[in-house]
Amino acid sequence: MARKQFTTTIDEDIQKQFKEACAKNNVKMNDVLEAFMQGYIEGNFEIEKEVKYILKKNKK
Repeated sequence: MARKQFTTTIDEDIQKQFKEACAKNNVKMNDVLEAFMQGYIEGNFEIEKEVKYILKKNKK
């Protein structure tokens, strides 16, 4: 299988915790990401994104 470089930006804290978790479990970050991607493609899980707006009345 040909390999393709993949670059993106993510939250700094999430990246740090993910890197630590992968090191703790002795797995490569790219292997975990590929497993998540494959699982998503195969419909093993869904992502729901909620957009929420809160309107607040100004106090006079």
